[in-house]
Amino acid sequence: MALALLGAGHTVHLLANKWVEFAGSYHTFGHWLDIEQLHHLIKLHAPTTDVFHVHNEPSWMVTLVREECDVPVVLDVHDSFAARTTAAEAAEAMAEGTELVRITAEERNNFQLADALVFPGRRFADLVRDEYQLTQPHLVLPSYVPRHLYRYNLQDWLGGLVYEGKIQLNAEGRLSRGFRYCQYLALATECRRLGVDLHLYSRDDQPYLDAYGPVAIPHPPVPYRDLMKSIGRHDWGLVGNLEPTPEWDVAAPNKLWEYLAAGVPVAVINAAECAEIVRRENVGIVVDSIEELAWRWKEHRRCRATVIRQRAGYAMERNIEPLTALYERVCACGRG
Repeated sequence: MALALLGAGHTVHLLANKWVEFAGSYHTFGHWLDIEQLHHLIKLHAPTTDVFHVHNEPSWMVTLVREECDVPVVLDVHDSFAARTTAAEAAEAMAEGTELVRITAEERNNFQLADALVFPGRRFADLVRDEYQLTQPHLVLPSYVPRHLYRYNLQDWLGGLVYEGKIQLNAEGRLSRGFRYCQYLALATECRRLGVDLHLYSRDDQPYLDAYGPVAIPHPPVPYRDLMKSIGRHDWGLVGNLEPTPEWDVAAPNKLWEYLAAGVPVAVINAAECAEIVRRENVGIVVDSIEELAWRWKEHRRCRATVIRQRAGYAMERNIEPLTALYERVCACGRG
């Protein structure tokens, strides 16, 4: 979003507690190391800032802006514990005497404090807004990739199925149980059984390599500016998982649009929101199992042709105007 805003001539400053890729593209970069420094940075920018745009997780920076100034604040809600498990699962855990984190005070307070909200997908937006009774203006803006990151000079062809993103080794604790949607060992094992090469761009720590090395092909993490060039070497991009989960039912993840930016058709399994997008745009296939994907494998050639014809329309630069319109709306209304 920021790169598209910068390209459109807007002045954008970055406040972050670590160096991030493209930090040099912003007009200024405020690197805070503790919360007191962030307080001061907010006060420093407030007199010349029209909107503060906070990206979660975490979401607590909304509270800091509220403490320091009356500048409108937009919260980009990309993640929520409310989507990772269901109310029924939380009630079942409580009845069993176990703890399950689903509704957090941080999310409730900051979601409600924001002047406006941005979500990456419609189902996710509906779930979060209903759960927290959110009535402020909101926008659904998918996680499109800036056009200048699209690649044409790809590396050596590797084929296979690619998954890039979070992989969780253990999802049994009170905080981590909701992350079972990104446990991929069962899917990797099924791919190995069926002779499907599963390429992973996720982590490089030894416990992860020990778990996934025997059943998949782990690749070292790559800088974001090189990601599309790396994943563009594969036949299919994976969204979803072998078993249905609440998170994948509503998720509209970055990886979906990154596959398309790389020219890779999408294979969807047990991911309802992504299935709806892929069917509507005709940029991949929806399957019920890895076995179905295996026997439909050759369809990637037809799907890729559609992806290449359409992917320019998925560039963030072509879709940024609704965000600037939301900014203008909250600025006109002032602090809620």
